[in-house]
Amino acid sequence: MIIRLTAILVLGTVAFSTAYRLKRDFMYVSDVNGTDADCFERCNSKYQHDFEYSFNMSASIFYDFPFHPLVLDYTTFLLYCKLAEQRTRCYVEQCKDTSADTVFSPSNFICSFKRTHFTNVRQCLADAEPITFLKCDHQCHDEVARSSNEQKEYGMNQVFSSPDLSRYEKELGMLCSFQTCYLQCMIPIVDEVCAPDMSHKTVDLVRSFIQWHATDISDWHAVAGRFEELPDSCRQLANILYTGRNLWRLEGDALVD
Repeated sequence: MIIRLTAILVLGTVAFSTAYRLKRDFMYVSDVNGTDADCFERCNSKYQHDFEYSFNMSASIFYDFPFHPLVLDYTTFLLYCKLAEQRTRCYVEQCKDTSADTVFSPSNFICSFKRTHFTNVRQCLADAEPITFLKCDHQCHDEVARSSNEQKEYGMNQVFSSPDLSRYEKELGMLCSFQTCYLQCMIPIVDEVCAPDMSHKTVDLVRSFIQWHATDISDWHAVAGRFEELPDSCRQLANILYTGRNLWRLEGDALVD
């Protein structure tokens, strides 16, 4: 069983600031998977090499969430999707992960599942990005860092396996906390920068990205019998209530069994 969590928490530096942003780019491969974690690491390494060659930039300064300026430019967005699709094929063909093109991942979301929606709001995201970068990334990084004792950075495309579950859960908790903070921070900025109709569509896209991601995480925990270990921040994003043995998904103010 594989859960692909290649969304990024934070990374990079700003020229006038000494604050840094921790990068989160990781996936979990369980013991029951048909191959070993090394296969996915090889696919990720190949992707990193091709990415850096194609864009003449270090992969260490790219992030999937919030959306990096590289994917907000249409030409580089197309190339990014091509490289991401090659990595997905590597997962399928080399690692026998037959669900790689149908499960949630940041690249699947913007390059496949929500491609039309993303391209429609891309300009609004690009217009708001300089402000959200300066305000929301740093504000939310500081908020997450204050509430977490986990300060260690892991490498590009980190692959966790069963012995790493406690570290993995901490990473998830930090990621979901950052996404919650970022969404709340970006909404008024997008409302100010973009036309009303476009701002609503843009916020809907980002909210969908975050909720799909959190739902994917929570579904895996439920199937794996680890729902009690699901970080509260991820549970809240997925609109899940857990009462004893029962799982409930919130739909508005209603509970759906």
